[in-house]
Amino acid sequence: MKAAVNQPTVRSARSKQRLERERQKLSARLREVNKAIQEAETDAERSDYLTLAKLRSALGWSRSRLAHVMNASDRAIVNWEKGDPMSSVYEAKLREIQSVYSELSQLIKPEDIGSWLLTEMDEFENRTPADLICKGETGRLWASLFYLRSGMPD
Repeated sequence: MKAAVNQPTVRSARSKQRLERERQKLSARLREVNKAIQEAETDAERSDYLTLAKLRSALGWSRSRLAHVMNASDRAIVNWEKGDPMSSVYEAKLREIQSVYSELSQLIKPEDIGSWLLTEMDEFENRTPADLICKGETGRLWASLFYLRSGMPD
């Protein structure tokens, strides 16, 4: 009887040791994953201001023009390009401009996108696509891009 009582105790001790080793492995893996996430977030923060400068350059726009479209100051653009953090409102506006640029780059020559965005259009009551972005009316612009992409007439 005594051997039968000890056997579950030995198994229980081994199970606890195995579980402890697994827990340690999982904890180490979790630390690695968290570190990778932190590094990725840091890289993303660094790439945001590079992306802002690259986007501005790709559009052929001055800081002043981009500031106007984003409803920001020229100084804010300079600061963001240097790496200062951007509020979520401006990040959303930047993502919108990036998305429009990405979509347009599939429809027209990338070097023409900046000027296209600044062209007054009848369908927007003689306003420019950049004006729509500035005023937060990008739904109209996206609808126009959808029709342009699909080849459907207005």
